[in-house]
Amino acid sequence: MARKKKMSTGKKVGITALAAVIVIGGVAGYATLGKKSTTSNVLNEYLPVDMTTQDLSLMTDQYAFEVAANVQQGLLSRTSSGAPKAGLAKSWSHSKDGLTWTFHLRKGLKWSNGDALTAEDFVYAWQRTVNPKTASQYAYIYSGIKNADAINSGKNKDLSSLGIKAKNKTTLVVTLEHPMPQFQNLMAFPVFFAQDKKFESSLGSKVGTSSSKQVYSGPYKFVGWNGSNKKFKLVPNKNYWDAKAVKNKGVNFQVVTDTTAALALYNKGELDQVTLSTPQQIKKYKNSKNFKIYNQSQTDYLEYNQTGKVKGLTNAKIREALNLATDRKTIANSVSEGLDSAATGITPAGLAKTATGGDFAKAVAKKTAYAYNIKKAKKLFAEGMKEAGLKKLTLTIEGSSDSTVTKSTLDTLQQSWSELPGLTVKEKLVPFKQRLLDQENHNFDVVLAAWSADYSEPLTFLNMFVTGGSNNDGSWSNKEYDALIKSASDKNALSDTKRTADEIKAEKVLYQNAGVNPVFWVNAATLSNSKVKGVQYFSSGASYYFWNAYKK
Repeated sequence: MARKKKMSTGKKVGITALAAVIVIGGVAGYATLGKKSTTSNVLNEYLPVDMTTQDLSLMTDQYAFEVAANVQQGLLSRTSSGAPKAGLAKSWSHSKDGLTWTFHLRKGLKWSNGDALTAEDFVYAWQRTVNPKTASQYAYIYSGIKNADAINSGKNKDLSSLGIKAKNKTTLVVTLEHPMPQFQNLMAFPVFFAQDKKFESSLGSKVGTSSSKQVYSGPYKFVGWNGSNKKFKLVPNKNYWDAKAVKNKGVNFQVVTDTTAALALYNKGELDQVTLSTPQQIKKYKNSKNFKIYNQSQTDYLEYNQTGKVKGLTNAKIREALNLATDRKTIANSVSEGLDSAATGITPAGLAKTATGGDFAKAVAKKTAYAYNIKKAKKLFAEGMKEAGLKKLTLTIEGSSDSTVTKSTLDTLQQSWSELPGLTVKEKLVPFKQRLLDQENHNFDVVLAAWSADYSEPLTFLNMFVTGGSNNDGSWSNKEYDALIKSASDKNALSDTKRTADEIKAEKVLYQNAGVNPVFWVNAATLSNSKVKGVQYFSSGASYYFWNAYKK
C-alpha cells in the first residue's frame, strides 16, 4: 500500500487474497550489483524512489511494503492465485460468529539473528502499532479488533486489552469486535507481522532506519541499506522455516529514478523487468512479446486542504468547480498512451464485485457523475468565491518530482483550472518522500496523491476519508459518510448486499460534497524477460513475492 498504501504517482505496482496474480519474467542476475557473475539465479529489480523505512509499524508506501513482504512473513501468506494459505501459522480456525480466531504457529520459528520467534512477538507488534505513541498511520487498519480504536485514540490506556493474546509460545487468540470479511487477507499484510521486542527494545526510533536495524522472519534478509544509499539486496534467510523453498539466490535492488535510465538498464540485461512510464515508451514497446499490462488497483486523486489553512477550499462549491474543471480523459490518455482510465469514483475498476457479481466501480458510476464541464465549473466557482468573500485565489498543486506522469498531469490541471475566474494555479514538484511528509503534515493546498488497495474490498479506499482518519490528509469531514462507513464495516459487514449498498452511498456522498477529486485509475505496463519464471504479482497490498522465482 496503502494507508492502504501511499503510492508514488509514477508507474509501479501494488496484495490481497482475492487479487489477480501474474507471472513476470527476468534475465540473468548478478551476484553483486553492477558486476556480472557466473551465478545467474539472482533477480535484478529496481525502485523508482528511495527506500523509506523497514519499521513495520511506520511504513506507508508501496516500495517499503514490497521489500517487507519478502523479508518478513505474517501469520498467513498467499497462494499464487491470491488466496490465504499458511504462513508462520501452520493452521488457524474461527468461531461460528467470526469473532474469535485461533492461530497455531509452527514450532521452532526463528528470527534471522537466531532469536526465537513466538506468539508474544505478534502481541508486541500489534500493541506497538496501535499505541498512539508510535504514531502509526496504519493503526486505523486494526479497527474491528477488540479495543484497537479505543487504544489508538487514547481513550483506553491499557495496551494489554487489545484483542490479541498469546496462550503459549505457539498459540495466538484474536478477538474481534465485529466480523471482518477482510480479516484473513490482513493477516498476510506487513502491518500485522510479528516484531522482535528483544531486538527492537534498545533501538527506539531507529528501528528499521537501515537494514541492520531490523531482523527478519521471511524467506530473505534485507542487507546493504544504510538508510539513504541506492543499492541493496535481499539474500536468502537460512533461519526461515521453509528456507529450502527459496528457488533463487536473492534479489538485487537499485534505486533508479530516471525512467529512461531504467529502460536502458533493462535492455542491457541489468534489470529483470522495467515499468514503462511514459506514453513514448509504451508506444514503442507495446508490440513486444515481453510487453504486459495488468490492473494496478490504484487511483491517482487530488486532495484539497480543508483544515481552514487554505482560503476557499472549505467551500464545497469551489471544490466542486475544481472537480468539474478536471479533464480526466485528457490526463489519462496523456500519461499512458490510453492504458489508464478516467476515474468515475475513488474505488478503481476491477478491484471488487457487488453482491450480484458486477464490478463495484461500474455500479458506483451510476450514482456519481465526475465529468469535465468548464462552463458549469466557472459558474459554481464564481458562486463559491462570493460565498467565501474572495475575489482572487491562488492555489498550488503539489506532486512527486520523481514521477514521470506528474508534470503532464499538473500541466493539464493548471491549464483548465486557470480558466476559472480569479484563480491562479501554481505547480510544486518535490521528491516522493517529501510529498508524503507534506501530506501527513497538511502542508499543501492541493496534492496529487495515489493509493493502491490493501485488499480487494472498497473499504480499502473508502476508509481513507472518515473524519479524523490517519490517511484523510485533506481533513474532509462528513457525518453521513462516517455513518455509512461504520455501517459497512460493522453492522452490515457480513451481508454482501447491505455492505455494498452502504459503500455505493458513501461514494455518492463523497462525490456530492467534492470531498476529494478522483482523476484516473492506473494500469501498469511492463517489459519482462521470460527466462525468469515464478515471480508472483498481486494487484493490491504488497506487490511481489520473489522467493519462488527461478531462471528457466
